[in-house]
Amino acid sequence: MYALLFILLAQLLIASGNLLIKLLDSQIGVFQLVLYRQLFATLLVLPFVWKLKGNLKLSPLYKVHMVRALLIGLGNGLFFIAIMNLPLASVTAILYLSPLLLLLMSALFLGENIGYRRTVAGLVGFIGIVMISQPTEFNPYLLLAAFGALISASNNLILKRYASAEHPFSTLFWSNAFAMVFLLPAAAIEAAPVTLEVTGVGLSLALFYLGMTWLVINAYRMADASQLAPAEYTGLVFATLFGLWFLGETPNWLSLMGTAVVIWSAVLPVYPELKGRFRAWKAARVRR
Repeated sequence: MYALLFILLAQLLIASGNLLIKLLDSQIGVFQLVLYRQLFATLLVLPFVWKLKGNLKLSPLYKVHMVRALLIGLGNGLFFIAIMNLPLASVTAILYLSPLLLLLMSALFLGENIGYRRTVAGLVGFIGIVMISQPTEFNPYLLLAAFGALISASNNLILKRYASAEHPFSTLFWSNAFAMVFLLPAAAIEAAPVTLEVTGVGLSLALFYLGMTWLVINAYRMADASQLAPAEYTGLVFATLFGLWFLGETPNWLSLMGTAVVIWSAVLPVYPELKGRFRAWKAARVRR
């Protein structure tokens, strides 16, 4: 029960962060905002890393972290631009291309077996994303969001490959810290004025990011990934509701159907296991 609640809260934090970005002026310095997010996240994680190791000895995986830092900075920048220029539900839907791409990339580069259920689920999820985003004509911001999803999937593929080689706090710290190498010159080139609003949103995004990370890590310690996967797609529901309540973005029937299709695609691969767990729970109640 707590694991499910943690995943729901994590998705609520993600949707809340996206809403804050959406409410900003579209002319703000995007890479300045990403810089603040990664800088504050680095400073907030620093005490935990120091307590863990007692020092800040350079990670032996610094080259891996450097690559991930570049992907984090670029991917977040593209997503932030897309969020500012697309309906909240649409850009959130495209964000869910990332796990679908990760599925394909894991099969290609890590030799993982996808299986027919996950293949069908991926195709169904892609159809749902198209239904939500409704690309009736060329939209450069949709393309940016899709490219951001590809970068995010590449980043997660690297993380998946090296996840067991280092403590999560160390990985979190160094990937964010190395991002400064790329984000400082990018923000300088933008030359956007420093404002309290952008700084505040950057701090909020860092807090949401760390809170989301903590919730997800603890959720997966309490329950299997297969049990929690469907709940991760509730972010689409939160994005739709926030768009309606705060931004006046009224979804049409095709978007609502697409949201249902994407959530169903998350349930499809784990349906047999969920069905088995439900039957076991029901049998246990009858025995009582």
